[in-house]
Amino acid sequence: MSSHPHSFGRYCMLCGQRLASAIPGGDTKRRLVCMDCGFIHYVNPRPVAATIPMRADGRILLARRAIEPRRGTWVFPGGYMDAGETAEEAAIRETLEEAHLEVRDLSLLGVYTRTGPGVVVIVYRAIAVGEAEAGDETSEIAWFRPGEIPWEQLAFDSTEMALRDYVLWRLRSAAGESF
Repeated sequence: MSSHPHSFGRYCMLCGQRLASAIPGGDTKRRLVCMDCGFIHYVNPRPVAATIPMRADGRILLARRAIEPRRGTWVFPGGYMDAGETAEEAAIRETLEEAHLEVRDLSLLGVYTRTGPGVVVIVYRAIAVGEAEAGDETSEIAWFRPGEIPWEQLAFDSTEMALRDYVLWRLRSAAGESF
């Protein structure tokens, strides 16, 4: 089992009986299984949606985290998707919550998997509309040129991977390369 928070469930969500670790018939992996009703409790990754907001002057917005994990480090706005919303809707909502910033014209930058915590991070480039300010989960926001990104102070490996892809995209765009 992983360190995913759902991997520690103890009771069946269908019948309430205790779960056991077992390899279900026809499967090859150990899973949480209800021995009474047979329900298999799959522990799947949780989707996160995020934006890298861009201004016309070429700067991107990063936010300093005011919450754990990794309080005090820099990230682009993002968070867990809610049931009933698209990845794009979640990315727009999270940007508004964390940076009080509206964004438009989302374009997929990439998808980044963090296997340890069991998350899949979907990152969009987005055009910033208006000014930003720190939200409840953010202690500070700042606009950075690609050469000013605080690489040593980034929160997660997925943050660094996405920002490196963003910088590469900018370089290729400036050189006129097609994608």
